[in-house]
Amino acid sequence: MRKDENGSIEGLPLQLMIMGIIASLGTAVIVGWISSIQTPIYIGKVEISPQEILVHDSDENGIFDADLKEMTIRVTDTSGNPIGDAQVLIEGSALSNEHHRLFGTTDADGLLAFKSVSVKVIGDHVSTLKMSISGQGIASEYWTEVMVLPE
Repeated sequence: MRKDENGSIEGLPLQLMIMGIIASLGTAVIVGWISSIQTPIYIGKVEISPQEILVHDSDENGIFDADLKEMTIRVTDTSGNPIGDAQVLIEGSALSNEHHRLFGTTDADGLLAFKSVSVKVIGDHVSTLKMSISGQGIASEYWTEVMVLPE
């Protein structure tokens, strides 16, 4: 080390400047990463209409059925805010379509409507449609059931 007339040590200010720049950039990267992390969404309420489906054996052949004009689902978080892009899967042997399932995604208002839902049960017994709701950012999958009741 050698002294200069200004009383500074050669190279030290440059090293301090480089360390300061690296520390600033590292802090900026970490703060940016932390601010981009989303808090998980918790499902607070799921409204289903109709809440239960009544099926009828109109021709008395032992097959109970119903044709719903519409089945709606509304999904909100624990604060009552709608959850958009939630994936809704409804499954059950009582669904009359080919795969016995319905699938859709809620809109920005947390709503999903299935049009023309056909339900069929063979025999006079209670059945259920199982519904699961999941999606990106949703903390855990939500499960519920819709009862299918013979009348």
